[in-house]
Amino acid sequence: MFLRLFNNKNVYSAILIPIVALLFWMEPLRVPVSLVSVPGEGMMPLYTFFAKFFTGSSIFPVVTGFVLILLNALILSLLSYEFQFLQQRTFLPGILYVSILSSFPSLQTFHPAYPATLFVLLSVYYIFSTYHRKNEISSTFNASFLLSIGALFYLPVITLFPLILISIFVLQKSDNWRLLVIPLIGIALPWLLLWTFLFVSGSDQTFISSIFSGMKSVNNQFIFNIGFLIVTGFIFLLSALGSISLVNSVSIRKMNTRKYFIILYWMLGLNIPSVFLLSSTGLGVIAISTIPVSFLISYFFMAGKRGFWREFLFFLFMATLVAGHLLLFEQA
Repeated sequence: MFLRLFNNKNVYSAILIPIVALLFWMEPLRVPVSLVSVPGEGMMPLYTFFAKFFTGSSIFPVVTGFVLILLNALILSLLSYEFQFLQQRTFLPGILYVSILSSFPSLQTFHPAYPATLFVLLSVYYIFSTYHRKNEISSTFNASFLLSIGALFYLPVITLFPLILISIFVLQKSDNWRLLVIPLIGIALPWLLLWTFLFVSGSDQTFISSIFSGMKSVNNQFIFNIGFLIVTGFIFLLSALGSISLVNSVSIRKMNTRKYFIILYWMLGLNIPSVFLLSSTGLGVIAISTIPVSFLISYFFMAGKRGFWREFLFFLFMATLVAGHLLLFEQA
């Protein structure tokens, strides 16, 4: 019954996304805390530019973060609507996305990962749009360009740059050298434009030093937090079950479904190592890795008949997220 409520095929079930988000964000919206930029996570130029507008304010950073997470969750759900790689059209991925991220109080603000995730999702849209469209230059350029902008908000996004080239081989099945050059141009252009602006304004050296200084920060201690390990362990279990369900149904699923999930697996595989490769990577990396995870977990809960165990696991998972929010991460 609980799972059926969240996995409703009706388009009006989209209203559950802001309802779930509001339940998690009620406290920071009621008693907001001023925005604090974490060294190593909040040093990218586009983020610092927008963060300046929140100086001296406590409510606007929280409201902006809340709006961004809702927007990201909605776009994530619309991806499954548009490309139909889940068993049915549902807003469950968006609900899961909001629930997972909102369970971490330290992410309940204007975190750089949120605007970065917005551009990552738009990039994924253009990546998926290239399926069965050989030598698709415009969408490939748009995907790489948007991904590069995301990195200017949140540095760990750079680990996803290879995803563009991977998508060319997986979705377009092309080895045309001209097409392989397009992603390089799309990725380099935002950085070149930014560098030109900073050079003209005389801020280029400050930009370089702030990035290198931020990269020396150590923000990945969260991986040893017992609460984080419990939640991520549960997420890993459900993602694994989703993968098993996907493999078991691969013979009856459309080819595009397989291809899209290959891209999502690559996305997860490229993003997670950033926690270990970049010590400055903090909890915000979850905002990006939760994109493929939300689809995998949704696939599991939508596969087969709704039995007792699926209902029980879904209820237990949501209860774990709530408990983690209320108890395990209060000191975050």
